[in-house]
Amino acid sequence: MTAHAVVLGAGIAGLLAAAALADSAHHVTIVERDQLPDSPSPRRGIPQGPHLHSVLSKGWQTIEELVPGVLDDLVAVGAQVLDDAKLGARMHLQNGPYGFNRTDDLTDPAALAHYLVTRPQLEYVLRRRVTDRSAVTVADGQDVGEFVVCRPGRISGVTVTDRQTGTTRVLDAELIVDASGRATRTPLLLEQLGYPRPPQRTFRARGVYYSQHLAIGDQNAFPERLVLVIPSGGTGRGGLIACERGTWTLTIATRDDDAKRAPESLTDMLTRAESFMPAHVAAAIRDARALSDIAVYRYPGGTWHRYDRAAHLPDGLLVVGDALCCLDPIHGQGITMAARHVHALRQHLGAHGLGNPQAFYRSLTEIIAPVWATNKPPAPRRHTSITERAQRRALRWTQHQILAAAGDDIVITEQLVRIVNMIDSPRRLFDPRILARVAAHHARRALPSRSI
Repeated sequence: MTAHAVVLGAGIAGLLAAAALADSAHHVTIVERDQLPDSPSPRRGIPQGPHLHSVLSKGWQTIEELVPGVLDDLVAVGAQVLDDAKLGARMHLQNGPYGFNRTDDLTDPAALAHYLVTRPQLEYVLRRRVTDRSAVTVADGQDVGEFVVCRPGRISGVTVTDRQTGTTRVLDAELIVDASGRATRTPLLLEQLGYPRPPQRTFRARGVYYSQHLAIGDQNAFPERLVLVIPSGGTGRGGLIACERGTWTLTIATRDDDAKRAPESLTDMLTRAESFMPAHVAAAIRDARALSDIAVYRYPGGTWHRYDRAAHLPDGLLVVGDALCCLDPIHGQGITMAARHVHALRQHLGAHGLGNPQAFYRSLTEIIAPVWATNKPPAPRRHTSITERAQRRALRWTQHQILAAAGDDIVITEQLVRIVNMIDSPRRLFDPRILARVAAHHARRALPSRSI
């Protein structure tokens, strides 16, 4: 008999979870609060949808593994594909004063392939492919009520209420996967059943995105299709990304204590963009035409619900995506991490079946912890020891030396880009071969120039 699973949330994490569960011989019901659109349109439950989304290469690889064929579907609807050896010519990545080698060929460009597409288009294409499976059903326009328990230690269902009719029903399930995002109610619902809330780790970001969709008259006047810049001083960042059918997304990211006036028009957006955009790109987009109003998205920071540290958890319930750990979206890691959570879910179901939730969360801790460490702001100096401060200064100095060398060295550039895209571990940056190239770069720069 086929087991029934319920997925809470029809975003990227929920759709991927539904695909993984269907592959594990489950019949799956996806419960979603929104009425889902029948076109690639923004929706209320995804307030970040209109803004620039940068899925990392690891994310694209994992999404394709979980839902084979989705990348071809994206190409068919006009997604831009960056996958050639001259990838640097198609991307402008700038971290403060540091750039990357953009002229030499990569040795493994396929591993760093990018698909440039808007969030509504990605979600729509993914939803069509996942819900085409006979084992997957969508129940949209539904509010989640409470978890149902038929015997101690196991969640056996969830109540849902139709938002139009007010009718409440119980969905029995052998497994519930919470993929409801930042607004997750699982800690509260568990508390109502007598379980202590899991510990949390949080940080404050107080970030703001301003984004606008554009049409650029002569978009072939420049080769770049992805521009991401962190200006010197770290006060904000910005990006310009080509999307499907000749559209572009321009995003200005800052903090809500920024003294600058919020942009109110396309002219304001372009003026702000000139402060970080390469000059030749800024010149080419001066005559851009607005295709949307300016969308604003504010986010307070990040939260990691430490279910791995909970004293006791019921069987029949697992949490993934932003409902488990939401990061600072300014780093563009959210979708990739959600895909990695679901990949771990699929492995867990194969090894443990529906039980042992702690083993699932422990496996995710190995994925989340290093990414979380790079998201959270550094602790105030008064909270760190002299040794910790010295280690941090040494690490920061080494990172600056590596970034400075990357501008000339394609090997260092490729390694950095592989790490940023989660293809390789950050430890690879300290490989003796990489450090030797960094040292050689700075030795050459230190040599006095010879006049002829």
